[in-house]
Amino acid sequence: LITGVAVWYGLHVIYDCPVFLFAPSLSIFTLRLKAIFGLLPSTSDAKELQQYKMPSASKKIYLFRMFLMIISLPLMDILWLLDEILYGGKEYRKVSLDKSVFVVGGFRTGTTSLHRALAMDEERYTSPRFIEVVYPFLLIQKFFDWLEHRDKVNGTQTVRNVEKKLHAIIGEENMARHPMSWYVPEEDDLLLASWHYIGWYTGCTFPHPEALMIAGQQSKHSAADQKRSFEFYKRSMQKFMYRRGNGRALLAKNHMIDFMPQLAKELPDAKFVDIVRHPKDAFTSWYGLAQGALGVLAQEKVEQKTMVQCHLRFWDKFCDREKKFFGEEGADDPNRSLVTFKEYIKEQEGTVRKLYKQWGYEVEGTKFEERLIADRQSHKQYKSKAAYKNPSLDELGVDVAALNERYADYLTTCKII
Repeated sequence: LITGVAVWYGLHVIYDCPVFLFAPSLSIFTLRLKAIFGLLPSTSDAKELQQYKMPSASKKIYLFRMFLMIISLPLMDILWLLDEILYGGKEYRKVSLDKSVFVVGGFRTGTTSLHRALAMDEERYTSPRFIEVVYPFLLIQKFFDWLEHRDKVNGTQTVRNVEKKLHAIIGEENMARHPMSWYVPEEDDLLLASWHYIGWYTGCTFPHPEALMIAGQQSKHSAADQKRSFEFYKRSMQKFMYRRGNGRALLAKNHMIDFMPQLAKELPDAKFVDIVRHPKDAFTSWYGLAQGALGVLAQEKVEQKTMVQCHLRFWDKFCDREKKFFGEEGADDPNRSLVTFKEYIKEQEGTVRKLYKQWGYEVEGTKFEERLIADRQSHKQYKSKAAYKNPSLDELGVDVAALNERYADYLTTCKII
């Protein structure tokens, strides 16, 4: 046993592979256990948040999932180590992320639409797909590549059937709110939310308001944890780009505003695009998405008054950080661009052209321009026939005037009003 452990650890050292890099840090793992057992007190003054207790059904689900995660650690570590041995320093880690573009914004602010519009520049960018952020292992990704090839050669529908099962698990309403498919670019929040249990996306995957506040504010995590999460994120992006990037730049989209300062530091030539929307216009949609997701993943939604207070707190933290990174620190930075939701929805093509002009990229006469023009009609129908219904602000007990006052400085700084 001792020899086996020594060999295992020695391989990690030889191939520069931190042990269990893909797993949550001990501090975040402990945080989640405290949340499950009701030992994580709220730092909010709102009584709804102070009195919150996770439902027993949700507790059982997450304890079971954490147990599965623990017992699968050796297998996952072997898969990650094999990636390093077979493709590590020699190949995949040579992929550059220097010219990356990161689309960021609050939930339900148009980030997905803008991301997928930029992704139409297929000659310049490549973006991770759902399966690549959920399974950041080259060996597994190559297995799925083989399945795709087999379907194409034999006329089978294995990948399509897997996709159908994923859609069934996610649920019809959640799919209507955020359509996903096998080949469509996906947000990479899922990577850190699923594996490291961090980022604001955990508001859709774990039903605990205080845990969300800690998980979302990544810049307040320890320096060691931040470094570890960045290394995991970087290598995961390099893996899929090594497989199918073909020299193109990374185009990523997420809601991890607290992750942006670290990305800007580590990748000084990267570009950041922020799409901003009045919280009053995004509040109910984000509330609906989070509750819908938790209804599936936690088997029970969070009580309305508690969730409203949680989301108000989220917007407080998110808007403050967004205002600082883009409005205050990044006002004169040519690599940081701020786009309003109204501006983008009114003129998608014009917004993209404006961004490209700022970056010194050509649009005229490219295949990308052809795709943009062809997408005009589709963009005009953006959310025109939503297959779901969000609660109104009145139904949630949220006052518009109070939101205007609460976020007045943010609305002015980010030029929303």
